[in-house]
Amino acid sequence: MIKDWGENLSNLLVNRGLPLDLALDEISYYRDIIGEIIKDEANDKRFSVTMFYEIISHFNTIVDDAVQWVSRSYLQDYTKQIKHAQYAIDELSVPIVQMTKETGILPLVGDLDTQRAQILMENALAKGSEYKLKWLIIDLSAVPIIDTMVADQLFKVIAGLQLIGVSVVLSGIRSEIAQTMVNLGITIDHIQTFASLHQAVSYTNSFIPSVG
Repeated sequence: MIKDWGENLSNLLVNRGLPLDLALDEISYYRDIIGEIIKDEANDKRFSVTMFYEIISHFNTIVDDAVQWVSRSYLQDYTKQIKHAQYAIDELSVPIVQMTKETGILPLVGDLDTQRAQILMENALAKGSEYKLKWLIIDLSAVPIIDTMVADQLFKVIAGLQLIGVSVVLSGIRSEIAQTMVNLGITIDHIQTFASLHQAVSYTNSFIPSVG
């Protein structure tokens, strides 16, 4: 019962954005109130010292269990909520914009860690299939650095897109990024790259049949 109560209370606190201290103060309040009741009953029933000690010890164990369950459940629920919020933020940070019927643009902003790369993979494959894209321009203008880890994650995304028939073009490869990639031995000869998004768009547009 204490376990269920603790889990339900922590869930309520997290969902309403209330601090754990609120529950701990409540438990402390009830510890004092019930302790007074036990003391009065012990005097009224003339409990022996041994019996009173056993009852108080048992009562304190129950209260300590309540504190532990509430605290543990609160931490788990709060951590889970933070992870869900972070996932939603990361998902919004890798949007795919459909520029034309067959071309999409994915502007990346910030560092590309393993978690964001996984979301990038999921979104790219889902939207590439949903939009029936033939081209996806991944713009790296706002990515601060390309190291071996970032390059490896990008290659995995590109390989996955190629499997569903989407060709990838990279744009925003700044000179310092290019120099870093050369120094690290990262080669992208098999991928079409451009310094600017404008150049990449012009390239993909050249494959669109003209209407005449």
